[in-house]
Amino acid sequence: MLHCLRIAAFLFMLIPLLAAARAQAEDNGMTARGLFTLLPVSIFENTAEGLSESEKQQLLAEGHTEFWEIAGETEDVIVFAALPFRDSAVALRLFRNSADGSVEAAVGTLGSPICTMELWRVDSSARMVPIDTPPEPDISEFLGQGQKLPQDVNPTVLICLGQGGLKAQPVFWNSSGMAHVPLANDVSFQWNGKAFEKRVFPHKE
Repeated sequence: MLHCLRIAAFLFMLIPLLAAARAQAEDNGMTARGLFTLLPVSIFENTAEGLSESEKQQLLAEGHTEFWEIAGETEDVIVFAALPFRDSAVALRLFRNSADGSVEAAVGTLGSPICTMELWRVDSSARMVPIDTPPEPDISEFLGQGQKLPQDVNPTVLICLGQGGLKAQPVFWNSSGMAHVPLANDVSFQWNGKAFEKRVFPHKE
């Protein structure tokens, strides 16, 4: 249920972006649907359902396959929810560069603490290349002043697709598996029209 609520929240965030996204898409003709057509399906290899190239074409043409459906779409965002429970998703979001007309396309999994994400750049001539994500923040940026991790806990920081940009997702492990560590801060990367800017905010559950 929590995963479904997170995905629903992500879809709800698309609504106020719709009008602006349409205006931006008309400037250079690149849309989330169009770029998804060109992208490989490698991000779906990180899901239980998977997706073949032929299934991708069916998904775009009919809006659904046996295991996926288009759950929401604007010119800058397209979200695919897993069927039948819609408890996980894959989303593609475009970030348009106002300086040179290029687009950065982030495609990633949603609904799980262990995310995967790919970042692609498409220049004004429609040449598409994979690019590096922003560097992972140090784990200390998520912790309160003087807070230390337990000795048996090992942290990992993942870069995920977030609301309004990208987010850094800390994951903590111990000998028993995934461990809970209280966070003081959240770290995100917000698009400023030309690049991603790192921002640190007090943590929200």
